[in-house]
Amino acid sequence: MSEKLVTIVVLPLARAHILKMRLEEKGIKCELEDVHLIEGAATSTVRVKILENDLNEAFKEVDILLGLKSGKHKKVSKPGQVLVPIDFSSVSEKAVQMAFNIASHLNAQLVIMHSYISPIRFSVPYGDIYPYDTTLLKQTEDAEEEANQQFKNFLVPLVQTIGPELWEKVNPEYIVKPGYAEEDILAYADEQPTRLIVIGRGGDKTWPGTVGSVTADIMYNAPVPVLVIPEDMEPKPIEEYKEVLYATNFDEKDFNALDKLMSIVKSYKVRVVCAHVGLPDEYGWDIARLEGMKDILHKKYENKEFECKLIMGNDVLDTLESTIKNDPVDILALTTHKRGMISRLFNPSLARKMVFHTHIPLLVFHA
Repeated sequence: MSEKLVTIVVLPLARAHILKMRLEEKGIKCELEDVHLIEGAATSTVRVKILENDLNEAFKEVDILLGLKSGKHKKVSKPGQVLVPIDFSSVSEKAVQMAFNIASHLNAQLVIMHSYISPIRFSVPYGDIYPYDTTLLKQTEDAEEEANQQFKNFLVPLVQTIGPELWEKVNPEYIVKPGYAEEDILAYADEQPTRLIVIGRGGDKTWPGTVGSVTADIMYNAPVPVLVIPEDMEPKPIEEYKEVLYATNFDEKDFNALDKLMSIVKSYKVRVVCAHVGLPDEYGWDIARLEGMKDILHKKYENKEFECKLIMGNDVLDTLESTIKNDPVDILALTTHKRGMISRLFNPSLARKMVFHTHIPLLVFHA
């Protein structure tokens, strides 16, 4: 029986050619086949196909190209991409719309990634000899075809809503690959020039619990800022966002996080409020530190509207939730410090209360 060509990943044309070159250097036969995810798109997307007996080595090269730990990481000094992982849910649609808007304002490239479970990808350990299995190959082909069709069904109406000409201005790239979502997202952000990850919270009911756990894993471990979009968020144009609330505990990492925050919101007419939840017996000291923080920020960002305020409360989470409900807060931003106020937000019992029950986007910086 002759060997069959198997799709190992769907990539933008430029990345596919790089992978093809790497595979052929290893003596692996490789063919590229067009995939029409978006009709008339300026950027081409292609299947990368290899012989089934070369799956082990081919998967290693895919991992290296997209940044998985089997490869050598490179450090990128000027990140420029907005990465949005999708699972074809309604919240993924909101995440893509938000990511598109941000990419447009930042003049950044939009990268949309979907990882799916492949029978071959997760049944062939590295180093083992792959036995020819027609049933497994058929299941793999079906999984890949279904993922591509779902990707197309999800994306086409979204592009039509936004407008094909506007869509092409963000220079979109599409990646569809077998893998585990959290591993692929983190690895890609570590290897590729990623500026921001936009990810939905909630989503595909056919995979109970997976989206929440993936979102949490990305949020805690990503090397770049992560914008979490809640499923029940009231949709509105991002141009109508007026206030970002940054929760501070006067840590030295705050100014680094605020630099990143300012680079994201610089083109929006949005007010940045730095708020600290304090106790009555620390009032005087907290006010002094807030005044010092305000002076530094006003000098550093002369053209941006800042406010620094003290919010009194015994419980950090309840106080922040009350503030979000009563004030015109559009985005809550915070840093995952290992100690202090933010660490209390991110212990296992309290994290879900804040992250999975707020109705506004959450922007997370990893210190």
